[in-house]
Amino acid sequence: MTQALSFLTLAEVPLSSGRLFRVSAVSVAAIAVSMGLIVTACIWFFARNGALFGAHGVFPAILLWWIVLWLGLFLLFYGNDWRKALRPGAWLALATSDGVYIKYRSYQNAAWGDQDLQVVFVPYRVIATARIDKRTWLTPASQTRRTRSEQITYVELELIDADLSELMQKLADERTGKPGRSGRGTKVWRHFPVSVEPGNIVRIEWRARPSATAFTEELAGRGVNVQSQTKTKRDLRNNPGAEQILELARRGQVIDLIRVLRANGDMTLAQAKSEAERLIAEAGAQERKA
Repeated sequence: MTQALSFLTLAEVPLSSGRLFRVSAVSVAAIAVSMGLIVTACIWFFARNGALFGAHGVFPAILLWWIVLWLGLFLLFYGNDWRKALRPGAWLALATSDGVYIKYRSYQNAAWGDQDLQVVFVPYRVIATARIDKRTWLTPASQTRRTRSEQITYVELELIDADLSELMQKLADERTGKPGRSGRGTKVWRHFPVSVEPGNIVRIEWRARPSATAFTEELAGRGVNVQSQTKTKRDLRNNPGAEQILELARRGQVIDLIRVLRANGDMTLAQAKSEAERLIAEAGAQERKA
């Protein structure tokens, strides 16, 4: 008998009842601190030599202030990301005695509020297998065919006797910025850590602490069949197939899609952006129909 999954708000999740896997703030914190030090050092050095205040001419002062401004903007961006990663709701999974709570809303979209349903509970009995997939995504960095390599660790849960239709609907709503209410006026960060892949697989983009290995060991201790870790590659540089494009669209990565479309077809930036948005919307529509 197919079982419907349960959906909860953050307040309904019993965080103290199991092992919590929080969003990792290490990398973004390191970048934010480094940027802060660079900005401080630049201001100190330029001010000490009088360059910021026109001692060496107006143009050098304007140029230096422009550099400081852009460095400061990067600092604000990464500092804000760091702040979000430190929020109480910035977690990815919770392993309890009877199942796993998966938070499918990105911590970056914390401004949407805590009152929405954004956590799915998956009982251990419906998890057939679990595995870690360390995937390398190869995408063109520009039209010059330079390669952008991105390595992401995924945890894939193969479910049996579970109805994934509601989860797919909610994931599609997340991509459109409508998680049960209007997303008008709210910034939608294009980061979606959970997706449903063919074969009843729930894929989790693992950027959390403890590690993905610790998570699968927790599942194994609860009787879940954990398969050997795999390493796969998705090369989207030269004429990628329709399924590869669709997989990228399910991630909701507009910028990566634009790069791929422009590198593999005669499209302007505007045309590639429009096509990327269409493909992402189409992926969401397919999830809603499934």
